[in-house]
Amino acid sequence: MPPVQPLEPSVPPPINGNWYLLSVRSKKRDLFLKYLKIAISQNNIQELIMDIKTPQESVYEDIVLLNLSTFKTAYTYLQKIEYFQSIERKPLQLEQVSRMLGSL
Repeated sequence: MPPVQPLEPSVPPPINGNWYLLSVRSKKRDLFLKYLKIAISQNNIQELIMDIKTPQESVYEDIVLLNLSTFKTAYTYLQKIEYFQSIERKPLQLEQVSRMLGSL
């Protein structure tokens, strides 16, 4: 049996799950992310908000991508976070997420 080859670090992990597009107030994404991480740890909602990605292109500067297990429950927490603006109710297609993150 051949040895298992480690994955190359340059290969991004596969994008899967239910990804939602969240908008924050203009130029406030970094502050929103700081408050979001505090809210996740204080409320123990790591299983609810499973992953957070921020597209690097400037056209997405006020966008955050969230991988949520339950939209409705996550929304109640998200709307209480400073600089939160809105979130799309329908999950993004995985191709859209990959394109926004530049992994295609």
